[in-house]
Amino acid sequence: MISHIVFFFASLLAASLGISLNINSSNLREVYQFPNGTWVENIAVRSNGNLLVTLVNVPEAWEVSPSAQPGASGARLVHHFINEEMATGITELSPDVFALITPNTVWKLDLNEGREASPVRVATLPAGNLNGMATLDQELGKVAISDSEAGLVWGLDTHTGKFTVILRDETMMANTKEGPLLGINGLKVHGGYVYYVNTPERIFCRIPISTTTGHALGAPEAITKGVLVDDFAISPQSVAYLAGLRDNVVTRVFMNGTREVVAGHRNSTALMSATSVAFGRKRGIGALYITTGGETDHPVDNSRSRGGKVMELLLDV
Repeated sequence: MISHIVFFFASLLAASLGISLNINSSNLREVYQFPNGTWVENIAVRSNGNLLVTLVNVPEAWEVSPSAQPGASGARLVHHFINEEMATGITELSPDVFALITPNTVWKLDLNEGREASPVRVATLPAGNLNGMATLDQELGKVAISDSEAGLVWGLDTHTGKFTVILRDETMMANTKEGPLLGINGLKVHGGYVYYVNTPERIFCRIPISTTTGHALGAPEAITKGVLVDDFAISPQSVAYLAGLRDNVVTRVFMNGTREVVAGHRNSTALMSATSVAFGRKRGIGALYITTGGETDHPVDNSRSRGGKVMELLLDV
């Protein structure tokens, strides 16, 4: 997403009605706090359990080493993208090989090469605003990428650099009724479906697809409506966990549309501007890592000013 969209997110107000609350703050802890002004946008989990995150205030990817001991977690700069505005989407292509987005360019980063690994450019797309990204087929190296301004999904072959539009639907379309031109945002591939959110429309949808081509095999369906979402993760049991931006919450959604808030609340800074979520590896499916945009621009009490962070939520599963 682009800078004015970040500020737009920071000014949105929540209006999610009919959501049951199941909040246990003791299950939520801070893993790592970035400096003031940092907006942590997206997250992926390495094979060793470390977290790879992207920033939008600067075009960078960082690695966070989570520790169970308070204050013992560390972070290191993985790469600063020269002549780029920001870093957004990220997905794992194969063990410790990731694709990353910097505005409209996709890069491949092989962390098997060690700490000195450097991203290789895959392709630059004629897109409006590349945002979320998910792996369609690891063996074929194909990914799906949301274009938030054009309201569609691109398919990209990371082996060849070839790309094409694979999905387009009215549920993905962008509009300006909430401010900037914005539509489809986060997306994931799971169980033969592409799952996605449309942030200004506050809908969470899925559409059956071919994981080989990425093309639709049926009509989209709305799983739930009325929830503000940036990005999300889906468990092996097909339960979604949605990062709620300025609602400052994580919402659990079942495929029948039932939903409940499992962490955070409107007047809390714990999950201020929640942007993305990912399941841990070392601690298994019971650990959910959450990135935030921080409390810098619109703090809850108009006095605090802190940067984005990574939080850990222990789930009751």
